[in-house]
Amino acid sequence: MATLDTSIVNIALPQIAREFGSSLSQISWVMVAYLLVQVSLLLISGRLGDLLAPGRLYLLGLLVFTGSSALCGLASDLPRLVAARSCQGLGAALMLGLAPKLIAVTFGEGERGLPLGLFSTAFAAGISVGAPAGGLITYYLGWPYIFFINIPICALALLVGGTSLGRLRSQMAWDRRALDLWGSLVLALALGSLVLALTRLRESGWGDGLTEGFLALGLGLLLILVFLERRQPFPLIHGELWRSWPFVAGSLAVVLTFAAVMGTFFLLPFFLEQVYRYSPDQAGLLLGVLALTNAAVAGVGGYLADRWGNLLVLRSGCLLMLGGLASLVFTGPGDTALGLAARFVLLGLGLGLFQAPNLNEILQGVQPSLVGLAASTNAVLKNLGALIGITLMVTVFAWLEHQTPSLGQEVYPGLAPYQRAFAAALLVAALNLLINLLPRKTPTANRGQ
Repeated sequence: MATLDTSIVNIALPQIAREFGSSLSQISWVMVAYLLVQVSLLLISGRLGDLLAPGRLYLLGLLVFTGSSALCGLASDLPRLVAARSCQGLGAALMLGLAPKLIAVTFGEGERGLPLGLFSTAFAAGISVGAPAGGLITYYLGWPYIFFINIPICALALLVGGTSLGRLRSQMAWDRRALDLWGSLVLALALGSLVLALTRLRESGWGDGLTEGFLALGLGLLLILVFLERRQPFPLIHGELWRSWPFVAGSLAVVLTFAAVMGTFFLLPFFLEQVYRYSPDQAGLLLGVLALTNAAVAGVGGYLADRWGNLLVLRSGCLLMLGGLASLVFTGPGDTALGLAARFVLLGLGLGLFQAPNLNEILQGVQPSLVGLAASTNAVLKNLGALIGITLMVTVFAWLEHQTPSLGQEVYPGLAPYQRAFAAALLVAALNLLINLLPRKTPTANRGQ
């Protein structure tokens, strides 16, 4: 459901923008607010999952998410929708921050490949269902119903998982100091300031005092966070994790991968509807090709990683993503739906092969008391990468157009701005491939296993 409400909303953004008369920059906050709250709270949710019963916290996140979904569907203007999406991000943070932990503490290191692959499949299934379902629901019922659909799904999830999740016990004794509330607050404020700075930058450019003020505040808060975390007995930015090269390399790869793919995914509905004149349901079906391919191979990626090694599989995924983005740069007005679908298949295959092996690599050698924090850090980095990617795509798009196009009017940009934005994503994907070609030394604790 948490990933469903990324893709299912993404396909409806053009219609929401037209109804509210919003620009591309303004409507992007429907996505950004959701992701920003997740990024800010995922680490603390992972730590809470170490200290409290993780299954019950997961169920609480599910309830918060669903109540907020109802508020999203009832929103009468953009500010109310963005506020409800922020609440939805809180529920999603609890679910996404705790789900990998539930798997990691259940299976040993040599057994995690397939379970994490199945988790990646479930993660991708939300995106898979979201794109085509979002297009059909938006076209026939209207955008509010993309949020109302969460209510019956929530009821089913509670019935199926309520009892078994409620039995799970915490992995650590309760210690209030382990929550690092000040670190969480400073992290949230720092990320919020940086996102506001980037948002104003794409609207006003350099030279705007408020933009530079937000940027300085965000960077200053990050420095304060580093100072605070060094003095914390249970820091959110845990030194033991970040001294592990597999963890650092895998984390950087997550940020770059999701910046390239999710930034592109954000622009694709506008690209298909405005350049190729597809209807929302047609665009949703095309994007569903990308998501379904991702879901189909995500489990396979984990299975192959257990047999061939993590690095070979995830590097293959990076190469496929690079090829898919390169093909998007060279799209033309005469491209058919089949040709576009083939490009999306490459992206879906690459992302599906990458995720489980990379997460498995990140968790190698992590002690049980830090597994929740490590898993939630990975989820944070996915959303941080998506935030960076969306901001980058919209910024490049707006700068190259010399103005932010109004999506509330029937004035559409041409193909060139999209191609150049896709080229920016291609550069990010190329850097990601280079990072993943570097060797990752196996932790000493795992040698011989």
